[in-house]
Amino acid sequence: MKKNISKIAICVLLAFFVMVTSVRAEEPKREKREEKTELQEIVVTPTGKIEDESKAKVPAVVETLTPEGIERINAIDTADIFKYMPGSYLRKLYPGSTNSPLVIRGNNSTMTARTLVVADGAPISDFTAAGNSNAPKWQMVTPGEIETMEMIYGPYSAALSGNSMSGSAIITTRMPEKFETGADFTYTFQNFREYETNEDLKGYTANAYVGHKLGPFSFMVSANRLETRAQGTSYMTLDPSNGGTPSGNVITGWTADRDPKGNRRYIVGAQSMQDIKNTTVKVKLAYDFNPESQVRFTLARWDSMLNRDSPETYLRDASGMPVYSGTVDIDGKSYALKNSTFSYSKGDLQDSLYGLTYKLNPKEGFKLSAGVTHYSNDRDITGTSSDAPPAAGHGGNGSVSENDNGWYTADFKGSYDIKCNGIHTVGAGYHYDRYYVDNETWNATDWRRDIRTTLKSASQGKTQTQAVFLDDTWEITNQWSLYLGGRYEWWKGFGASKALDVTGSGRLSFGLPSRSENDFSPKFSATFKPTEDWRLRFSMALAVRYPTVGELYQGGVSASGIDNKADPNLKPERVNAKDFTITRTLGKAGEARLTFFQDDVDDAIFSQTNTTVTPNVTNYQNVDEVRTRGVEIAVNMPKFFSGFGVFTNLAWTDSEILSNRNNPESEGKTFPRVPTWRAKCVLDYSPSDRWFVTLAGHYSGRQYNTLDNSDRYGGYGGVDDYLIFDTKMSYKVTNYLTASIGVDNITDQLVHVSHPYPRRTYFASLKYTY
Repeated sequence: MKKNISKIAICVLLAFFVMVTSVRAEEPKREKREEKTELQEIVVTPTGKIEDESKAKVPAVVETLTPEGIERINAIDTADIFKYMPGSYLRKLYPGSTNSPLVIRGNNSTMTARTLVVADGAPISDFTAAGNSNAPKWQMVTPGEIETMEMIYGPYSAALSGNSMSGSAIITTRMPEKFETGADFTYTFQNFREYETNEDLKGYTANAYVGHKLGPFSFMVSANRLETRAQGTSYMTLDPSNGGTPSGNVITGWTADRDPKGNRRYIVGAQSMQDIKNTTVKVKLAYDFNPESQVRFTLARWDSMLNRDSPETYLRDASGMPVYSGTVDIDGKSYALKNSTFSYSKGDLQDSLYGLTYKLNPKEGFKLSAGVTHYSNDRDITGTSSDAPPAAGHGGNGSVSENDNGWYTADFKGSYDIKCNGIHTVGAGYHYDRYYVDNETWNATDWRRDIRTTLKSASQGKTQTQAVFLDDTWEITNQWSLYLGGRYEWWKGFGASKALDVTGSGRLSFGLPSRSENDFSPKFSATFKPTEDWRLRFSMALAVRYPTVGELYQGGVSASGIDNKADPNLKPERVNAKDFTITRTLGKAGEARLTFFQDDVDDAIFSQTNTTVTPNVTNYQNVDEVRTRGVEIAVNMPKFFSGFGVFTNLAWTDSEILSNRNNPESEGKTFPRVPTWRAKCVLDYSPSDRWFVTLAGHYSGRQYNTLDNSDRYGGYGGVDDYLIFDTKMSYKVTNYLTASIGVDNITDQLVHVSHPYPRRTYFASLKYTY
């Protein structure tokens, strides 16, 4: 405890020092600033943050990223833009990955239903389930079309659902004001090395767009193509304790090391490298009824092909031939390699996003926004082999999974300013969503040609939420403002069933019980501005995060008709969140922020093993009490001096399991995947508007993968602490053509967050705009 207190004290003193020295640095400029007309500067630091009066009314910390900031990042896809945001973490294993969840503050990267991501009013967060495979649909937005990205920390706005309990990312894309067109091409390269794997991995991404504004009508059409080869994310291992009597088939090539708990293991091969081909086509249409009123329609289509066609065994027999299956002798003991130990797979995915929004935003009077969206998996089929390589690569026995998931949403929000003892901005709204899941896995006689036989498992279900909210932002004086809000939600899980084919009995299926909850979530915030440059805000809120379909109705069914996974008593998560933030503006575009926060979560939803029953049960369960508290410091000075800009942030987090009746050994331990320290720093130098160079670093401290914190070692399967440096340099060759080069992971660190991250990666790009 004393160590933690001392660390907090250091953070506070550092923030105080930065703020005070910044005051001194800015004071000589104040008189000059007041003499000139206020013009918005072009912000060149990676956050590109300009805090205006409208954002000051938001009852939470808001960090903003602009196009100028995105240009400073080696951004292959939209997930990359979050790399340096304060108090956050973006898990990305390779370019084109669909498993890239966004973590805000003290949150586990598998708890994806705690972060809300919205693009142009359309939710792109996948709340059909929770986990790395349910990351936001970043592929529906390209980095080059983003006008702003606002990251909102915590569940302090009544207008946002309980899925914002860790935070939200609100993305707004631009529409053209005149004719414009452009294209860009980026080439990537890395040499990935671990154990006996050594592969050169190359790829590219290309993007083109055209847009125009003709009177009140505007449109933008874009296409994005990514092709890359990426490292495998898993290795095949054997446990020495399972070894038997030697068979006489001695093999070589294996590697021995220790797992995250310190136990000895053998590494016998690697998952196949991945060949990825992604294509996104997007159409945006808008019509302006007047300068204050617009309707917009968005249609996006994403197609993806993923092939794993080169499973890599490290094992060799006496004649030097690769060994994929059978009984083998390693280090004096025999082990049985299943035919499916090394597998092939191919995936074919097609997703669609439809969005229709309307906005009325006059300077005075009633403001309105409304929208309906639909996201669908039009095609999601993956075939996987179960026979031994290399023959299995041509087809044969295996399995085929097919998923039909998606969601519908509708939102209606209005606000009006009332002058009464100050100014009240009164807002109200309605929200509706329905998430649906229909997943099937079939046995197949030919996995590659999709020849199915019997149903291995099937699961379906739905959730639905309706909500109303009311809030009031009361600007009492120029110094004081209050925010009061409340949100009432009606939730239900329904339409759930499971099925499988049983030999001799035919199709076995049964339904699961429906569930319903309704809750009220109050919100409060008070802001005090003692001077023009200083702002103090205290916010607190209650929020409820309901289970996803996958959490509520997960798992399969046994041949006897017993549901073997789902917990019928799974409760929603409830958080009591508090935030105290001190902000100091620095010049026209700079800012320093110090934040203290605490989240007390009851019934946290997490996949764990119930050790109090026999046999043990592993599924999504409620962890009774988790307390997460922390301190954040963020300083952004885009005009630090003479062409230099700096953005740096530091986060200290203490996430502790206070009570967990299903797994008492975890009580008092650190919650998994929440490091004590995160730090990021970005320096950029731009002596003219023709070129810039950026140097950035990000650090993550020690983490655990397990609730009992028994995984004390890093490496494959564990979580490493790391310090990674990146750089980018860009030169504007002409007014229309820009060339850039960059490097991520300059020092070529081998990092694992359970799976291996990319090694040193090179980027080279050309961008044309007209």
